[in-house]
Amino acid sequence: MLDTFVARILELAEVFLTSRGFHGLIGLVIFVLYLIAFLQVPPAYRRAHATWFVELLLAPAFVFLLGSVAVILVSLTGAYAGNWFLSPVFTVPLLLLTAHLFNRASRLFIWDGVLARKSKVVPRILRNVLDVVVYTAAIYAILSFVYEQPMTGFVVSSGVVVGVLGLALQPILGDVIAGISLTIERPFAAGDWIELEDGVMGEVISLDWRATEIRTWNNTIHVVPNGKIAGASIHNYDRPGDCYGFWFYLSVDRSIAPELVRRLLLEAALKSDYILDEPSPVVRVWDADRHPIQYMVFVHCLNYRQNFAAKSELLQNAWGLFTKSGFNFSASAQDIEVRRGRTHEATELEDAVLLKEVSLLEPLTDEERSQLAADGVHHRFKVGDRIISEGDNGSSMYIMLSGMVRIHRKLSDGRKLELARLGTYDYFGEMSLLTGESRSASVTAHTDCSVLEVSKDSFKPLMDKRPELAEEIGRIMAERRLKSELIASEERNVSVAQQLKQYTEAFANSIRAFFKK
Repeated sequence: MLDTFVARILELAEVFLTSRGFHGLIGLVIFVLYLIAFLQVPPAYRRAHATWFVELLLAPAFVFLLGSVAVILVSLTGAYAGNWFLSPVFTVPLLLLTAHLFNRASRLFIWDGVLARKSKVVPRILRNVLDVVVYTAAIYAILSFVYEQPMTGFVVSSGVVVGVLGLALQPILGDVIAGISLTIERPFAAGDWIELEDGVMGEVISLDWRATEIRTWNNTIHVVPNGKIAGASIHNYDRPGDCYGFWFYLSVDRSIAPELVRRLLLEAALKSDYILDEPSPVVRVWDADRHPIQYMVFVHCLNYRQNFAAKSELLQNAWGLFTKSGFNFSASAQDIEVRRGRTHEATELEDAVLLKEVSLLEPLTDEERSQLAADGVHHRFKVGDRIISEGDNGSSMYIMLSGMVRIHRKLSDGRKLELARLGTYDYFGEMSLLTGESRSASVTAHTDCSVLEVSKDSFKPLMDKRPELAEEIGRIMAERRLKSELIASEERNVSVAQQLKQYTEAFANSIRAFFKK
């Protein structure tokens, strides 16, 4: 059978040594010239549907034009006689052109058209297989009808040869078939992070005919045969949703109130730029029988790659909040930890102590801060409650005792622009307290929170007793405005020191004028 196959190949080769075969080669050259001209068209136009209809009209004209020129030149040599339009100079490129236009139509109107609108992506391998099948059919038609060659025996003998080659190349063909299966089932796509059962883990770079390339954490490429992946258990970290959830455990001494720990952990999570608000972070007492108590923290980030940074940032935020509240993470039950120093019991911070962390009140003495704390009014808000509204009149500021708030402003088109998120030790509304300006933004409770309201009436005795406070606080406000406005840029016309002095004087004068009323 192999001898028959080789003999048929030689017979077909002899066909192209005749004048008719030479004309077919001319037709092939014409088709290649057309493809070269087509590739000069910008990609954006090649992907347009209208371009295909224009091509449907111009491509045959191109073939007939160049074919006619070729036939005339051949006729001048006396080497051609017969019906022009039945010549292989025309029929060969037209059949190949039909295959080309069919494949183009399937890509434009089916793969990237109907199926794309239905959110079904056709694997590249299947597209390539269809392209090969269509061009193979065109070549079969050329040999059968243009050159009138009997192809039945050739197909049978070639099938046997393909079978023999298939046995010899079984591993490679197995990988190819597995690749086609993977592209149909689509358990992963380029850009997904996957982990195989043998521990191979990384980002999928490409899925080719034979193998899949995975970029590992070490920034190296791991090439895995498709046959191995098709038979493996795959953990896809990017399916099925648009976010990645993870949880971890930490221990806190059982003398600390669980509600305090839970509140501070939620605040630490919501302060993180990596952790999502939706789905909401969850903190639960996981094991109260242990000493220390174990808590579970369950949060979500955008994708698997961010979970390490998200966990790190959350723990850093929690460490800072715990430390300011007088405690921190505890050692595990299996460890013995010995610390020297004075023991203390962690409790909720007193208002006067908390006010020490408020930068605006740094010029005040401990007695003055205690007086403000005593005169202040406590408010508790639930998630979504409006604390102040943009444009309202007011003469008080708010200091965050616990929880978080969102600062936002309404745009001209009705949308809300979030400006900042504030948590424990932050404050807002100071311009209304010190200068009487209307509220410049709205503030909404992002979590259950507690705030201390300091009014003008409680602040006025301090200003009357110490008039220099106006300039000291004015300087702090000026420094804050300078930072937010980036005055220290190259475009400034005056020095930072001069601008700071001007701002300080302006704020101090506004404060004095407001408290003289």
